[in-house]
Amino acid sequence: KRSRLTRQTGAFNDFKGLFQGFTLAEVLITLGIIGVVAAMTMPVLIANHREKVLVTKVKKSYSQLQNALKMYAAQNECSDISCISDTNQTSEQLADKLFSQFQGGHRCTSRSGICKSISIKSNKPYYVDGKTATGDAFAPNFVSSNGTAYKVVQYSTCVRDATSPKRDENGYIIYDENGNPELSKYKLYYCALFYIDANGVENGPNQFGADIYRFDLNYNGKFVSYTDIIPVLTKGKLEYTPYEIGKPKE
Repeated sequence: KRSRLTRQTGAFNDFKGLFQGFTLAEVLITLGIIGVVAAMTMPVLIANHREKVLVTKVKKSYSQLQNALKMYAAQNECSDISCISDTNQTSEQLADKLFSQFQGGHRCTSRSGICKSISIKSNKPYYVDGKTATGDAFAPNFVSSNGTAYKVVQYSTCVRDATSPKRDENGYIIYDENGNPELSKYKLYYCALFYIDANGVENGPNQFGADIYRFDLNYNGKFVSYTDIIPVLTKGKLEYTPYEIGKPKE
C-alpha cells in the first residue's frame, strides 16, 4: 500500500500536470476566473438549497395540520373538519383540541423563546405611511415536535362586519374633507384562522408565502388558503418578495 505522503505527492503532481505548458500568468488568470465563477454561482446554489429545505418544511407542516384536523373530525364522528371550530369556545380551547392530535410538541404558556410573539411580513412589500411595514402578529399557541409553530384564532361569529381606513399606494391614510379617515366597509366570512410557521418563530424570514401561511375555516365549512400555498404543493416553489422593514418607497 502507498503511504499517505506518497498519495498526497501523487495528487500534487497530477494537479501540476493540469497546467503543464501554461505560463504562471495564464495559470493565475485561469484560477482567478474559476474563483469568480464560484463566487457568482455559490450564492445561487445556497439560496436554491435553502428554498428546497423550506419547501419541504412547509409541505410537512401543512400535512400535519390537515391530518390533525381530519383525526379530530374522525374521533368526534364529524362529517367534516369544521366541527373543531365552535363559536362558543375561546382560541385557547381551539388550540387545545388541535394540539391533542399531535404527537409530542410544546404547548405555549408564555411569550418567550420558541413561543415568542413576532410580526409577520406580507408576501410582498406592504406600505404604511410611506415605509415598508409588517402585517399580522403571530403568537404561537403550540410548537410541534419538528419545530413548526402553530397559531389559531376562534371567532364568536362566522359572518361579521369589519372596517379599515383607506390608504393610498404609499400606505398613507386617506382623509375626507372634514379630516376624518375614509373607511372601507366589508364582511368577513370565516369562523376560525389557522397559521403555520414552518421553521418556527426564531428563524426567518417570518413572511407570508415563505415560511408562514394562513388558512381560513369559512362559515360554509370550507378550509381555504389565505396565503396561496398551491405553488408550494404543485411546483415546489415559494412565491414571495423579500423586503426590509422601514424602507421608504422608491
